[in-house]
Amino acid sequence: MEKDFGGFKGVLIIGLGLIGGSIAVSLKKEGFKGKIYGFDLSEERVKTALEMGAVDEAFADLKEVPWDKIDLVIIATPVKTFEKVAHQIKPFLKESTVITDVGSVKGELVEKLERIFYPNRFIGAHPIAGTEKEGIENAVEGLFRGKKLILTVDNEDEGTKRLEQFWVDLGSRVEVMDPHTHDFVFASVSHLPHAVAFALVDALIDLSKETGIDLFLYPGAGFKDFTRIAASSPVVWKDIFIENKESVLHTIDMFIRSMEKLKKYIQDEEEDRLVELLSEIREKRLSLEKEG
Repeated sequence: MEKDFGGFKGVLIIGLGLIGGSIAVSLKKEGFKGKIYGFDLSEERVKTALEMGAVDEAFADLKEVPWDKIDLVIIATPVKTFEKVAHQIKPFLKESTVITDVGSVKGELVEKLERIFYPNRFIGAHPIAGTEKEGIENAVEGLFRGKKLILTVDNEDEGTKRLEQFWVDLGSRVEVMDPHTHDFVFASVSHLPHAVAFALVDALIDLSKETGIDLFLYPGAGFKDFTRIAASSPVVWKDIFIENKESVLHTIDMFIRSMEKLKKYIQDEEEDRLVELLSEIREKRLSLEKEG
């Protein structure tokens, strides 16, 4: 059956970074027959996107965008910029244009964007995919294939169904979730792991200074695998941590409690409890492999 990508014909991607670029190249790979437009404040990224053939047309000035041909706008900039971007593009939008995003923070931000864009339809979206790299030059064809895509809406309508089909045709597995529930879930399974990875590298920096031994000369594969995400964009993650502050702080507090428990068992040499704890953790981690 031929893919129709929700019937959208003109897609504008605002922010030609890793995710925005990966949407563009994936659309082409999956057979999107409409036109793909790109916008970025960086003229260098605009040039790169055109040279790569990731987009059909690209712009560094919003006034140059052919807004009459745009029926889907995807905001792919850092989450801290979303409100500013919304106010900037609102005057240009056709009444029928649907607006979405790919940010990993929703909650109150979705509610604000819905108000700003009204009467246009804003639909929050979060693809659970990515790498630690930045820039459209690191875009990945098929990045979203087989990955979850969360739509954060309180009620489903025609626009939601169209956007769901858009992502399904990109190969994603779509789920619908309340925006506030989303922020707690992904503070736990995404934002906390990034915070832990950043903190672990920071701890080794301090330990290296304390001992005069450059510990970064001796990392094994486990350390490199565990801390890979600590190479992610500082600006992107600064915005995520602050925009989802309440949920992130709660998950950090819970992690500290877990570390204190582990510390106590080691300190008191409670071998039985330590084995019990580590066994329970091991079984839960192994269950992820079974679930695929």
